[in-house]
Amino acid sequence: MGERNLVLVGFMGTGKSTLGRAVAQVLCRRFTDSDAEIERRAGRSIPEIFASAGEVVFRDWETVVAVELGRPHRGVVATGGGILGRAENLAALRAGGVLVALTARPTVILRRVGGAAAARRRPLLAGGDPLERIRTLLQERGPLYTQADLTLDTGDMRRDAAVAALLRLCAECAGTLRRPRVCARDGGEGGGDAGADRAGPPVL
Repeated sequence: MGERNLVLVGFMGTGKSTLGRAVAQVLCRRFTDSDAEIERRAGRSIPEIFASAGEVVFRDWETVVAVELGRPHRGVVATGGGILGRAENLAALRAGGVLVALTARPTVILRRVGGAAAARRRPLLAGGDPLERIRTLLQERGPLYTQADLTLDTGDMRRDAAVAALLRLCAECAGTLRRPRVCARDGGEGGGDAGADRAGPPVL
């Protein structure tokens, strides 16, 4: 991959932050979580941004961060689930990196984000049935995620297996990959859920 970034995209609960940190450590690359970077710059949590300023302001922050993190810096970048909703974000992230979409089934996602009660504390899942909301958002965002260069289904993987599969994809990457390829599901070896750290709740 040279100087190009590894950019992880996909819905919440698919393991972007957890796997990104692990892969960055193995590859000796800098890891950045775009949502955490937005919170650092805004001085507020994402729920606070949504509550006080609205989603449009959050998306504007997201674009600013996407443009900066999209520059080649040998980084591993975990992005927010809706970052590909703006074409300029996709263009910026793709310009300097290889995009890997992480996927999982709605029921797996709900479990990884802590169940229905925890899901309702997330701005986009608040109100109504969280599982149905996840299904709706996945249907809306599905076409966006297919624009990634590579796809990895983490739904049936434990953490170590998912890290190994992602590292294999990295090893196969050379330059900008334009034809989407799918990494088949791995076996159940390894410890912990792909969307959760071993010693605590998922950090997504």
